[in-house]
Order: sequence, then C-alpha cells, then structure tokens
Amino acid sequence: MLGPDLTRRRTLALLAAAAAVTPAARAAAPGDKLDGWAPDGAPLQGTFTLSNATILSHTGQTVAGGVRVEGGTIVEVGAGVTGGEDLGGAWIAPGFTNAGCQIGLVEVGAVNSSRDDRVSGDAVTADAHVIDGYNPLSDVIPTTRANGFTHALVVPSESHLVTGQAAVVQLAGLTRDEATTLAPAGLCINLGGSGRGEGLSSRIAVARRLRQLLDEAPEPPPPDDGKKRRRKKKDGEGGGDDDLSAAERTWKAVRAGKMKALIKAERLDDIHTALDFIRDYELDGVLVGCAEGYLAAERIAGAGVPILLGPLEVQPSSFEHPHAIYENAARLHAAGVRFAVRSSGVHFARMLPSYVGMAVAHGLPFEAGIQAITANPGEILGLGSQHGRLEVGAPATFFQVDGDPLQPRYPVRRVWMAGRQASLETRQTRLLERFRTLR
Repeated sequence: MLGPDLTRRRTLALLAAAAAVTPAARAAAPGDKLDGWAPDGAPLQGTFTLSNATILSHTGQTVAGGVRVEGGTIVEVGAGVTGGEDLGGAWIAPGFTNAGCQIGLVEVGAVNSSRDDRVSGDAVTADAHVIDGYNPLSDVIPTTRANGFTHALVVPSESHLVTGQAAVVQLAGLTRDEATTLAPAGLCINLGGSGRGEGLSSRIAVARRLRQLLDEAPEPPPPDDGKKRRRKKKDGEGGGDDDLSAAERTWKAVRAGKMKALIKAERLDDIHTALDFIRDYELDGVLVGCAEGYLAAERIAGAGVPILLGPLEVQPSSFEHPHAIYENAARLHAAGVRFAVRSSGVHFARMLPSYVGMAVAHGLPFEAGIQAITANPGEILGLGSQHGRLEVGAPATFFQVDGDPLQPRYPVRRVWMAGRQASLETRQTRLLERFRTLR
C-alpha cells in the first residue's frame, strides 16, 4: 500500500498531467494563429504550382500531373502541369466535407458546460440556429482539419423532434462570419427514437406532432405563373412574412421547398415514414442516418431522395437499427441512391475517411466512397457545382497526403482552402513538442 506522501505526490502528478491536456490550460503565446491559417508569410499562398503529384479527382480517378493556382482559384490541373514545387508523387485530393456532426458545438462530451448542441425543454425548436452555438476556436476543429477536412455540416444534437437549423462551415477562421459557408442549410427533424422526449413518448406521437406542424405551417405561395401579383395593403392590414414569427417563417420556407428538411430516420419503418412525409408535403427532403437504408434502397432511389449516410460503422446494437450491416453503403450505391457521408458526434469526425475505407472494404466502390466525401455533400446541400472538386475554375480547396486518403497510415501534409494554406497544428502536436524532451 502506498504511503500518504507517495499517494499525495502521485495525486498531484495526475492533476498536473490532466491540466496539461485541458484546452484552457495553455495560454495563447504571441504569434499563435488561433484562426487556423498558416502563419503570415508562409509559402504557397494564393498563387502557386504543384507538380509531379498524383491527382485524385472527385470521381475517385487518379492521374499523374499537377495543379496550378492563381488568386486562390485552380487555373490548370492534370498531366500538363509542370514546374513549381515537385511533390515526388504525393497525392493531391479534394477537400473532404463531413456531412453531419456536432463539431464546434461540443468540447468535452461529459462536461455539460462545454456543450452548445441542444435546446432543452421543448420538442420543437425550429427557430434555433446551430451557428449561434458554433465555436470556431474549438480544439476539435484543428484535429479534424489535419485529417483532410475543409468543411462540415454542423447539426444540433439529435435529441428531440425538431432540433433547429443546420449550417455548413469552413474549418478555419477566427469568427463565425469567417467560418460560415451556408446558414441555414436545412431544418433538422428526427423520427424514431431520436424524436422522442419532451412529451413525445412513441413513434405514433412523433409522427402525429410532425404532421400537425406541417399542416399548421403558413401556406407556401402559389407557383409562379409568370404574372406579377400585387395589391395594396389596407390600413392596419398585415403584410406577408412580417406578421409571422421566426418559427412560422421557418415552417413556411420548409413547406415551400426553400429550406431543406433534413429528416433523420434509422429503422426501416422510420425511413418509409420519412419518405411519406417528403412525398405528401412535397418537401425538399434529405434522409439522414439510414442505418437500415439498404432495405428500402429501391424506394429511396425511385423517389430521388438523397441521404446523409452514417455513422457508417453502426451495427445492430440498438432497437433503433437492429438490421444494420456494414454493406449498407454498397447496397445503396448499387441501387442508384445518391449519398454523402457523415460521422455524427464530435470527436470521431476526423475518423470519417477510415470509415469510408471500411465501407469500401465491404463492397462500396472506391470511386463512390471518394464522391461521398468530396462532391456529393456540396451537390446535396446546395454548395455549388464545384464544391469538393479539383477542376479549372473551382476554389483551390484541397490537401496533400502521402497516399490513398482513405488509408490512415498516410498522413496529411498540407491543407488549402481557396488557395490559402491552413495550419496543421493541433493541441496534440503542441503537447508532443512540449514533452518531446523530458526534463
């Protein structure tokens, strides 16, 4: 048994070690780049050429060549690019996008004071904006960025029926305005077990409440027939959206197809319920999760509804998805379903490429896996036709990696966003340097 002095010293040592890895324990030193960009004056900013590389396109095809960037935009890419910096065969890949996670909303999951991912006490919070809780200086962001991610769809916790409006962020920037790419990106609706709580105790109650919300939403405007519809307001008469609450304006936008309905449904019956809502109310709907999606693959494909798929590693460990299989992504792809991939959660957002690799190992074509983490998120979420692509005219948003980016053994060496080089420093690399030499 340890004596009191030794026990005291060991306790103090453990407390000191814990303090060393706590984000608040390290004060910012002069010159720190807290905004996530490489230090001012770093090479290869804005206008540069990389050659003798392996170019990985968003389609999953590779070609030997290079990329030329001017003013943050790709002006030439492919086999004809020479000169500039010789990469010696290293890969250049389009920036990855995580299509659903709580990065920037949660610092330590077990510490409630560090969580800004939910609104408690109400089953329906349609007017909640996730971007209001996003912390662009979260220590989780650099770790995710250092694994090739340039963007993420940030969503609130999946803890009740309607949790608020999602946002797409760029994983660099000192302020929310700098980081925000698209907000709102859609209204988050949760079916099944995720939709329970706050007075809703069953799937029957969840579906009933959602139907009420959609039925009570302000009517969307009639289709434009090419004629201008104008009339003067009478004295004291309300005018359009000005008379609506923030929540009512949100539901009106959803009903009109001007805001996406991101509907989480894992179990097969929940997936069919979600598809029924999308069809019956003519929503611009996107399925989220879909652990048992392969069982409804033909209907999903026929409806043309895309999926934000994942977590990809989910197994039949819950009554919410008792028929989950690793081949889910492969079977959805074979049926012609378009999907992007998401990690959900926070701290394993950086692991998403490895999970895509796992899906590839279980039958998903490599090319489809790359599309699901590069171009597909942009197409599904409305980020523009060149998001996640290495092509002329696209923003120079890509990263350099030693080999196949779905293989964790190949490290990411550099990341650029619109031609600007991002920092790969993380709390972990700082700790490594701090304790590399023990005194």
